[in-house]
Amino acid sequence: MPTPSDSRLHTIPLERMPVADVLTCVEPFTAARAPEIELLAQAAVRLRKPAGAPIIEEGSTPDGLYVVLRGRVNLVRAGEGNRDLILMTVGPGDVVGETCAFDRGHATTAAIAAVPVEVLKIPADVLSAHLRREPESMMRLMQLVADKLRDIESVASSLALHDVEERLRRTLVRLARRQSRMSPTASQSLVLAPVPTQSELARMVGSCRETVSRTLSAMARDGLVSSSGRRMILDPRLVGTVAA
Repeated sequence: MPTPSDSRLHTIPLERMPVADVLTCVEPFTAARAPEIELLAQAAVRLRKPAGAPIIEEGSTPDGLYVVLRGRVNLVRAGEGNRDLILMTVGPGDVVGETCAFDRGHATTAAIAAVPVEVLKIPADVLSAHLRREPESMMRLMQLVADKLRDIESVASSLALHDVEERLRRTLVRLARRQSRMSPTASQSLVLAPVPTQSELARMVGSCRETVSRTLSAMARDGLVSSSGRRMILDPRLVGTVAA
């Protein structure tokens, strides 16, 4: 079985890899023993969801941990008047539903496919049994939960403390940093690809699509962002204004 350091795995899309190889590449399983990986792989199920389909519904009891293999998943909190807020967007290699292992309460956010997605589901009881046998996986899972809570707290504080333009700046940089893509042509520039729709960005910053469109146009005129197809390049001046 390939190890997490096997560089070959990083060039293969996750949806094309055997399940066991996928698990060795994603947290919280990167330190798990080979027999444990095989047990998880045997119980895992691949699922495909169309855009807009729920993976986890708000108010439901999560029935497993889902590893995103392809596409984007939005973590969404419902609001009043048919409005909702996107708290976070995750992509290939990320997980959702991780609290199913130790909290059987109702989910406070929904996980919704932003585009057609493929995910790998590990049932909650299988995950719980694995964590009892592998304390290192439990520690890594807790770190994932802590990191996600930190990101969501950052979104909440930004909504309370910053105007729409600053919230949009911070959101674009945060999304690009999660992807860890640097521009090959512009030093210290970040690349965001694919770019969320303007409607999605509006739901991330608590605004409307028209305001986001005007703000992006102003940022483009100032040279802070530039677009090419489904890619957006964030200028170093923009990146430097947002703390890592």
